Amino acid sequence: MTKKQKKLGLALGAGGWRGLAHVGAIKELLKHDIEISYIAGSSAGAMVGGMYAAFRDIEKVEAIFRENMNYRRLLYAFSDPKPKWGIFGGNKIEEIFEQYLNDKQIEDLKIPFCAMASDLLTGKAIELKTGNLSKAIHASMSVPFFLHPVKWGKMRLIDGATAVPIPVKTVKQMGAEVVIAINLQKNHFPMPDHKISAFKTALKTSQVMLYHLAQYTQQPADLVLYPDIDENGDYKNPFLGFVKRGDVFADGKKVVQDNIKKIKELLA
Repeated sequence: MTKKQKKLGLALGAGGWRGLAHVGAIKELLKHDIEISYIAGSSAGAMVGGMYAAFRDIEKVEAIFRENMNYRRLLYAFSDPKPKWGIFGGNKIEEIFEQYLNDKQIEDLKIPFCAMASDLLTGKAIELKTGNLSKAIHASMSVPFFLHPVKWGKMRLIDGATAVPIPVKTVKQMGAEVVIAINLQKNHFPMPDHKISAFKTALKTSQVMLYHLAQYTQQPADLVLYPDIDENGDYKNPFLGFVKRGDVFADGKKVVQDNIKKIKELLA
């Protein structure tokens, strides 16, 4: 944008591999010279948002994802079984982030950033605005049952989606004048009843809760974007789509293209 714009905050929602859409959305915003002043993210939103806040280079962020979107890296990420509090420890995932982020601290990022998590011991929503970025991303995406909770002081942190899947209030409080939320839950439902099984019932039950919680936490946003993500396929591992679904980058790009006029009006 050529004229001075209002301070934009992005609230990047949770959604596992669907979070690749956040990369496409940010890329398209930048293509239109729209400056991003604040970012808050939950789970996959924290992963993409934190990396962009660190590098302020979305091409680099996309390149990092594409470099790691293969079975070899997925197997490495889940090569630390730790079944006491989750199937996997998650430390290998944090190690992958650290290879690129090099001990970056949240308070030193080029764009103010917050990763959302939940404290398993108290049930409280936790805003991570200081501390090691790789560890904060790891905590925000520590899906219960799959990944071990992350020790952070006296807290045991799990996936931010369990409390605040779209952190709109957080990014407003950080100073954003306009907040755009990105909700990744558009196509979870309806589900064909012939596909129902015990596992599917458990998975869909968690998605029902996430769907409604996302609707609630996005309410204060000035605009909510819903990338049209194809949900065909059976992703029993919430991270498997990072290998198979490179098409989702384009879904984020398109939803911004479709709403660019409205976005520019809000920021004028």
